[in-house]
Amino acid sequence: MRSLCLLAALLSLLPITPRAAPSPAADCAGLSGLSGHTIRWILPSKPGGSFDAYSRLLQPFIEARLDARLVIDNRPEAGGIVAALTIRDAPPDGKSIGIINAPGLLTAKIIGNGAVPDPATDFTTLGRVVASDYVMFTGDGSGFTDIDALLRSSDNTPVLVGVRDAGSSSFLAVPVTASLIGLRVALVTGYVGNAMRTLATIRGEVDIVIHNVDTARRYMESGELLPLLQVNGSPGAAGRGIPLLGGPDGLARQRAAATGRTAAEAERDAQALGNILRSGRLVVAPAGLPEPMSACLGTVLFDVLSSAELLAAAERAELKLGPADRQTAHQDLLMAARQLAQFQPLLEAAIEQIRQ
Repeated sequence: MRSLCLLAALLSLLPITPRAAPSPAADCAGLSGLSGHTIRWILPSKPGGSFDAYSRLLQPFIEARLDARLVIDNRPEAGGIVAALTIRDAPPDGKSIGIINAPGLLTAKIIGNGAVPDPATDFTTLGRVVASDYVMFTGDGSGFTDIDALLRSSDNTPVLVGVRDAGSSSFLAVPVTASLIGLRVALVTGYVGNAMRTLATIRGEVDIVIHNVDTARRYMESGELLPLLQVNGSPGAAGRGIPLLGGPDGLARQRAAATGRTAAEAERDAQALGNILRSGRLVVAPAGLPEPMSACLGTVLFDVLSSAELLAAAERAELKLGPADRQTAHQDLLMAARQLAQFQPLLEAAIEQIRQ
């Protein structure tokens, strides 16, 4: 977390002056009335978090393209729900947009929190910034050298897993992954933010944690966190030789008989989890945003995310991008919402375990 705070501070000081390259959306800001106005960019994290780092990276590029001022509004309360509500309840005039964590909100919604906005229906999707890869890690002093050692240990005693609030992607990943590989787990709660869960794993207070691989990368490189299983994403994201959960050779399929599934069912369920997790971090506006403005903002966002200038700036800042246009991002979101329903009993059981 300290490195992300430093990154955000440095990004805010960089004299980035991107050029407004021609595109189909070049004149849409003037036509939509946004030119010269202030746009509130709402995000679900404190200053210095990864959402904040992405936002400050994008800020000058979007300002240049829209001829508008972008003001970053950090709303970290309630695991991102306050930020989502703030976007949902704003006027649909293009002057209030922001980032949501789609997998986390989908999870919080399906386990029965009536206050949580529905990502699939309560917003206008403008595009995706990044689709993250998630990995199961253990601390370097845990004694678990690989996933097989962890599975053998859980046959006798449930392994301890550090989890965040129910509105996080990692909370979704833990019970579903455990079910797919037959891992007995006990959930340990009370961690605010990823940094606390990371430290708890390194100190041995918990046995494992499931993290966004980019969030955990510096701990991987230092050897403090050891990857055991890649939950989703492209092979090799967690390093060479780390087994994959999904796919025809994935651990879910290998462990199908032990979990009461057919091989095909196990592979299907692992793919569904991967699809949900990769619905990603979306830029959204309130529902009801007029189509011309939605098209304008969506085109500007995708053009910026695809530009050579931004890609170079992201590489310098060591931030991964995984953009998708508004149509693709929304279709992926709808698919994730449909597929998440099959995991509702597992998520409800995890909540019940925490309450006990």
